[in-house]
Amino acid sequence: MPDIRITVDGRPALTTAMAARRHGRTDAAMRDLLSARRLNLDPVEMLDPRTPLYDVEALDAAIDAMPGRGVGGGRPRRAES
Repeated sequence: MPDIRITVDGRPALTTAMAARRHGRTDAAMRDLLSARRLNLDPVEMLDPRTPLYDVEALDAAIDAMPGRGVGGGRPRRAES
């Protein structure tokens, strides 16, 4: 599988599917988190009319700060390969 890196104004960005894989969630679960505004995070840009792009650092911080995941907030990030 190719390694695709997306940047917006020089900063790394993720699609919803990429964010789901990064955080060990299903695409549907990540869409639910983002669409329900549970993370209070807006896309930094739209790849196309149906594909929002999210800032990597902002998304990581928002998920890490989610309540209910033990001490320190959200799930630990999966190690990047």
